[in-house]
Amino acid sequence: MKKLYQADPAIQKEQMDAILANLPATWQLTDQPQDASAILTEHVSVTPSMVEQTHGNLSLVLKLVPGQAEIVPGAYPIIECANTGLIGVAEHAVTLILTLSRHFLWVTRQTAAKAWVAGKDQPIQTDQKKYTYNWIGLQSNDAVYAKSVGIIGLGYIGREVAKRLKAFGMQLMYYDVQRQPVEVEKELGIRYVDLDTLLQQADFVTLHHRFLDGPGGNDGQFGKREFGLMKKTAFFINTSRGRMVNEVDLVEALKSGSIAGVGMDVFRYEPLPKDDPLLALAGDNVILTAHVAGTYMPEAWKNTAEEIAYHLQQKAA
Repeated sequence: MKKLYQADPAIQKEQMDAILANLPATWQLTDQPQDASAILTEHVSVTPSMVEQTHGNLSLVLKLVPGQAEIVPGAYPIIECANTGLIGVAEHAVTLILTLSRHFLWVTRQTAAKAWVAGKDQPIQTDQKKYTYNWIGLQSNDAVYAKSVGIIGLGYIGREVAKRLKAFGMQLMYYDVQRQPVEVEKELGIRYVDLDTLLQQADFVTLHHRFLDGPGGNDGQFGKREFGLMKKTAFFINTSRGRMVNEVDLVEALKSGSIAGVGMDVFRYEPLPKDDPLLALAGDNVILTAHVAGTYMPEAWKNTAEEIAYHLQQKAA
């Protein structure tokens, strides 16, 4: 029977329950490193002493990300297992960007309303060369290719957003209170700029840093001045925390046309008060979702557990 050593006892119970439920039949979980074939950690570092106690059996180290554990290098692979709950936030931000750019809500509404334009309202049978293009009169169908996106906060979620948007051929820039290592910037194809430059240049501004309360914090950090720096054609995305945004100023920016629209999953008050002025603006260019960006946690725990089981079977067999 092979042993999986849980080096970090603080790994969330629900995550460990899912790992136990998916553990291959030839494996058992242990709280001691002696003779372990694999080590699982999140925030507890894997030390030379820990590795020594495996007595040469260690063939795999698994790290839950974005855990802060440091792992001593050795003759074993180190596998980072993604927190799919957080990846869900990155996917949600990208979905909002694409939805706003391609005017999906307007297109869906016009199509459902059967609002065909004159001269294109008679159905024809289509083939490869014969079809009716844009029979609802869409004025623009903007691609994100070559558009610029400014990522505020390049932590785990911010980096996952960057990876996905890079694949779309977008121009990536970021601002963070602490600049990332050059090798990280090169890998992501992203450049560091100051916050004002980001706001002035980005076609999409997406927020991914942490909320800090109290003196020196960032409550209401994004308000009239920040929205005033953005392009009138730019969109603001927030899947981080609502209190970093001055929503009174945001409403005014939307009404005045200072920015083109928003995609928001987080708010100062949740659920939104029923008389919140943002609700009156919801529509084609103002997308409001009910703090649902992260992958449903039981699904995320199961996904991570299945990934761990796969690596145990494939790399530590």
